[in-house]
Amino acid sequence: MNIGLLLPVRKKWWKPVTFKTYPIEIADDLNLVVCLLTVNDNEVSRLPGVSKRLKFRLDRILENQKIWPILEHPFFNGLYQVDTSVFGKAVKALALQLFHEVISAIKGLGTLINKEILVTGSSEYLEHAIEILITKVKTINILIPKGVNEPVEAERAFLETGIPVHITTDYDVVKRTGIWIKFPDENEWFDALSRNIKGIIVDLDSLKIIDTKTRKIFNICAEFPDKVRRRLGQQILNTWEKNVLEGFILTVCAKAWNMKESEVFKRLGMRFSFIS
Repeated sequence: MNIGLLLPVRKKWWKPVTFKTYPIEIADDLNLVVCLLTVNDNEVSRLPGVSKRLKFRLDRILENQKIWPILEHPFFNGLYQVDTSVFGKAVKALALQLFHEVISAIKGLGTLINKEILVTGSSEYLEHAIEILITKVKTINILIPKGVNEPVEAERAFLETGIPVHITTDYDVVKRTGIWIKFPDENEWFDALSRNIKGIIVDLDSLKIIDTKTRKIFNICAEFPDKVRRRLGQQILNTWEKNVLEGFILTVCAKAWNMKESEVFKRLGMRFSFIS
């Protein structure tokens, strides 16, 4: 499978427009084909006539070389009408599903089996967190607003493992916790509690790691393995915002291979990293 990246290369105004490609192997059956299009001025490429002719030529080349889909450089301003926000959302959905791997990737936390962890979020995420964490940590504290039903997974997990899940409406639990996992759709009043924790906040809604001790904030990112990163090079890796290129490949491969994004993530040897 050939997936394309459309990148601009500056040219002198009197030189003709050229289109060159070269492949970068990502996996045995996956090539990222870099498509280099020489350009003069962004405003010229936006003109309807020029864009139409360019796109016709590009379409023929892409079709002949079986390159599709294609992620274009922001310079081209929608030549192929790609909404890149969907790729960042794909990485967010993956981080929510594989949140335990996100936590495990944080340096300096030590063994989770000795940790007491606080979890907040909507009911569906609480159920998921209990199911994954019940045998991996010392204690799970679930903070819920008063009047909200307790997650049913808590009782089932206790019956199956003998490990209790502490359900509480006491906000002071934040002060006794070193790791707080914040899933989406938690109670809006919980945000103000962040100043009371002395440790790590894993905010999966905003994809951030907040170290309240050092007052540092890191973005949660999907990352290719080192050998792939070396092949791509920093220029390509830095062309798009974090998680756009990664989410693009995850999304395309999941559809082409009829796999879940989490399966593609592991098949490609990807991991989670944290960028300040």
